[in-house]
Amino acid sequence: MNLVARHVGMISTLIAILLPFVPTRATGQSRPMTEAEKKAFVEKLLIQKGLLDPRGWNFPKTAFEYAKLVEPDLGVPPKIDLSQSVEIPLYVKGVRSYGNLHQNCDNPSMLGKDTVSGSTLQQYEGRTATGMPLPDVVWISFSRNSTRDPETVLGSVQMIGYNKKTGATAFFESCDQIQPWVTLDQKTLRMRGVMPWIDDPDGFNRAYRVPEPTRPQCVQCHQADPFITNSFINAAKIPGTTKNVVPILNQKSPYYVIGGQNWDMRTIHIKDNKCLTCHRVGMSTMAMFMENGWKPNSHMPPQNPGSMAKDLDQLLEAWNKGPASVPGASWIIPPAQGKPSQTVGEDYPNKALFNRPKPSGK
Repeated sequence: MNLVARHVGMISTLIAILLPFVPTRATGQSRPMTEAEKKAFVEKLLIQKGLLDPRGWNFPKTAFEYAKLVEPDLGVPPKIDLSQSVEIPLYVKGVRSYGNLHQNCDNPSMLGKDTVSGSTLQQYEGRTATGMPLPDVVWISFSRNSTRDPETVLGSVQMIGYNKKTGATAFFESCDQIQPWVTLDQKTLRMRGVMPWIDDPDGFNRAYRVPEPTRPQCVQCHQADPFITNSFINAAKIPGTTKNVVPILNQKSPYYVIGGQNWDMRTIHIKDNKCLTCHRVGMSTMAMFMENGWKPNSHMPPQNPGSMAKDLDQLLEAWNKGPASVPGASWIIPPAQGKPSQTVGEDYPNKALFNRPKPSGK
């Protein structure tokens, strides 16, 4: 978890603890603070701290309304049956292992959380509401198991829809309390269950949340493109193949978020930097991985780890001190909706705290 997420989480927790009541004018006595009042107070405080864009975001209020908004670009979201998805295998010294492995496994999640067996991934071809295929659209579901006590299921179920031609992207995420929809196998902790779908709008809205300003922007982690990939994610293969469940995109892949027009879509680009030959690099995402023990020079590039150490140093310097500190470096936003990638400067209107230069270890 990075700086913005920590601030938001800490402030929200303090509000819940310290300000559960408000005085009433009529009696002078206190009454419980409503959820709407808590949310408004948190938003006001985050704006004052510079952690929240006062312009707000452009997402509907419910997940069902958001599904309707993205339908022209992405079709309808898939109905997720976790039993039909691909379990992400975990390994300890090459041996398939189960349970809460913390970070002590060959392919930890690198997300700052314990790595627990039983998480699943699935890939779906896009479909219209009438079932017609949308070959340019792919949906990925990620069911992340964070359970420590098997008696209390904890985790999340996420969906990402992506149009490979236009770059249109949508993010859906469940609440952490995913019971009663999700159960776990006794020994392996594999996640099972069927999530509510759009044919049950009330259930769909209970199961999934829409991005809102009191939470971090999805692109804070999904920065370079819609899909995060690492050794944890890439361990899941489409059955019968060696192909990853989660697609790996490249530096030319278009990308924008439906409803996230005010989100910070910038990544650092450096002319002739070899790290950027194949893909964009989300430095906020990479910094999160590095904070959790990932050593880029031990893994990248895959064919010859460490051979791009000087290029990595360039990227880290541009991240720590700002692109102006490195010749040929600039902020870019990805191609989208038929428009090419663009260089942006200090007048970029959607700057967010997570994309400000900051010290970062190697």
